[in-house]
Amino acid sequence: MKEDLLKIVDLEPPMGDLSTGNRLDAGRSCWAGRTRGETDLPNKRIVHQRAVRLQGPTRLDRLGLRPAQGYHKCGSRLDLDWVVDVRLWARVKGKWTVVLERTGLPRPRGTNVRWFSLGKVVTDAALIEIRRCGIDGGWTPWNLMMGALVLEGERLCDLAPRCERRLEITEVNPNDGLPRGVEAEMRDGVVVYRTPHYEVGFRLDRPGWAHLGLGLEDPARRGDNLLFTSPVQCVQGLQWHAVGEAPRVAPSVRCDLKGTVAVRGADVTYEVEAGGQSYRLAWTVGRDGMTLRAKRTAKRSATAWHSAAWAIGWRNSVAPVHAVGHLVQEGQTGGLQLPAWVNAPGFGTWLFESSEGAVSLRSECRRADDLNLLELKLGETTDARGLAVLRPGTHEAVVTMRPLAAPKDRLGRGAPAVAKRALERTMFVAPTLRADGATLSNNGASMPCAISFETWTAVLPRLGLRDATHGGPDGSDLLGVSLERWLSDGPGYAAGVLSKNGHRYDAEDEYLMTGAAALRALGDYLSGAADATWYRRQRAAIRRKIEAARARDLDGDGLIESPHRTGVSGTGQWSTCWADVISFGWKCAWSNAVFYGALRSLVMGLRRWEETKLADELEAWADRLRANYRDMFWNDETGWLAGWRCRDGQLHDHAFPAVNGAAVQEGLLDADDARAAMTAMLAEMERVQMPDPAYGLPLALWPIPDEDLADIMQGYPKGYYQNCGRTHSQARRFVMGLYAAGLRRDGDRILKRLCVGFAEARVFGGNNSGVDWRTWQDERCGYEGLLTDQFSVLEAILWRWGRDA
Repeated sequence: MKEDLLKIVDLEPPMGDLSTGNRLDAGRSCWAGRTRGETDLPNKRIVHQRAVRLQGPTRLDRLGLRPAQGYHKCGSRLDLDWVVDVRLWARVKGKWTVVLERTGLPRPRGTNVRWFSLGKVVTDAALIEIRRCGIDGGWTPWNLMMGALVLEGERLCDLAPRCERRLEITEVNPNDGLPRGVEAEMRDGVVVYRTPHYEVGFRLDRPGWAHLGLGLEDPARRGDNLLFTSPVQCVQGLQWHAVGEAPRVAPSVRCDLKGTVAVRGADVTYEVEAGGQSYRLAWTVGRDGMTLRAKRTAKRSATAWHSAAWAIGWRNSVAPVHAVGHLVQEGQTGGLQLPAWVNAPGFGTWLFESSEGAVSLRSECRRADDLNLLELKLGETTDARGLAVLRPGTHEAVVTMRPLAAPKDRLGRGAPAVAKRALERTMFVAPTLRADGATLSNNGASMPCAISFETWTAVLPRLGLRDATHGGPDGSDLLGVSLERWLSDGPGYAAGVLSKNGHRYDAEDEYLMTGAAALRALGDYLSGAADATWYRRQRAAIRRKIEAARARDLDGDGLIESPHRTGVSGTGQWSTCWADVISFGWKCAWSNAVFYGALRSLVMGLRRWEETKLADELEAWADRLRANYRDMFWNDETGWLAGWRCRDGQLHDHAFPAVNGAAVQEGLLDADDARAAMTAMLAEMERVQMPDPAYGLPLALWPIPDEDLADIMQGYPKGYYQNCGRTHSQARRFVMGLYAAGLRRDGDRILKRLCVGFAEARVFGGNNSGVDWRTWQDERCGYEGLLTDQFSVLEAILWRWGRDA
């Protein structure tokens, strides 16, 4: 019977509402280079594939393409994208072949499916790769891959039966000769070890963990389980699914293995055979960390949809972890070289190292499933389709995993204790890398947000991450890879390409601050960390981005404007700046303050590379912007800067601390005006009785009327979310503005209270916890639980109390 092969639900456990939602198809993101006809695309980019993990012979009839939701770049719209270039691989008699390839497909006129015959080829595995799309070009989006495809065919075999086997337990003596500092107990059929800083629980029915807790920062939280657990699925430990077969060791329904488990003292050893792969996974638990001695043996090479000698599945709602290491830009995305480290915000950091063996890590976020995966790969390479290839023979590795404390020497002796504690608890939280997206992101389980570049560049290069993590990437390295994605037009929130009425245009024409923030980071990177090879490779893209910014000065006054976001009251529009649901528009004081800093930084960076003519042009531009800035935004009635001047010429002022702080910090006001503006802001904070900054600072001190808010924000009271809600995000701008204006005592007072929120981990937590924003009554009113911009406050901490301050 013919059916859509992309809608086949796999077998479920007999557990009622605890369904897993397992399907034969799955989405994948992979690194891609240029192929024939792609000379206009980046040398390296991320494309998306739909894997059809068939379990036996299947006849492919036809592939259907239809418009579908594209990359979700902006909360104000959902763009329909379409497939331009597509390739379908099928495995026929054990060999992969291209069954269909189409390039240059036109934009569909409607929403109907367009069909392509596949010749009724019989296969046991298929892979559909979208290599180019209508809006984002070569950066094909996940949403399009999941929504645009229909694959009709006929299964010539049934689904493989359920097969849940269990290991044979040969010995369980966990208290036999435990090392000092390690305790053990049996708990719900799991062997749990407890040390001063962590707890770990080993399953006895299959290779994997049931519990992992980390109390390095807060011993009271050591017992909290960071892992994703469920009665019907196990995403932990050994995972193995060969192409063309049913899964052998999968999270649910199938655990087709044979083997034993033995527990003696602090040693837990699994010896397992599954689908032609033999594993010996021997863990040793110590007071200060764990060691895994892993060995994999196979007689033949095998290609896998999914393979991990050991997987760790974290639950993002407990802590949105992020894994950080030097990226491997080939195969499936998320590859990391060792050493690498994983931060669980609020709990602490794990450092992964290997003394020997062909071993690597891979990190993948599955936000919709509340899951973040870290996979240990042993003796694997990748094929032309980005699939894992397990080499034959014997492969061994020794991997250590230990709690990693933040260094205590980053601040000077005179730093207050609360500042030291704040830095210790947030130093490893701040580099919010999404390894599977090859960029810094909103958090480890969120999306790229290039609008945050100016906060990353203010903090990350100053943290000394490489030394602290024993050879992991430094903050400048993370900036470099993230800039490469932006320079090649990689999409993200408020970045990439938007489409309106069939017209494609740069998202930075709406979100002015995205381009300004990224250019600021680019200037800083060119001034210091960039080497000659990187600059030569990116030179053309750098010039293209600068010219795009130049075109945003629509009236020649040096200020950049948005033709799409007008800032006119009553239009319900979204923003030109970071405060995305406040209707900043046309001429934005915040975006232009960031852009002024970007121009000054680019001047220095370009002169380092002897780009004198362009540097001189940008310096003149910066001077013109500064000359017109105060007159454009100064409010004589308040004695400070307003937020924006709309296209109707009206000034919109709701007492924005971060806007004034940014302008003062960047040097856009003379000394007298800078001090007057910041003093007036302090007085207004006292007058409106702004609450304790331990939960952050408000974006505005006055309630913003609905007519100056995006439609989605209207109707909420003062103090809720961006309408005067308190957050650490962007708070550094006001504090640094106080310091720049010479108001050190006030800066210290507010900064110390901001440090309390960090030191006690009150203001960041699991996804959907809402602790990233607070009302004036201290109630949660956020959404992510953790925003990368919160940690820009570290700039003020390091500037004020750093060793070199």
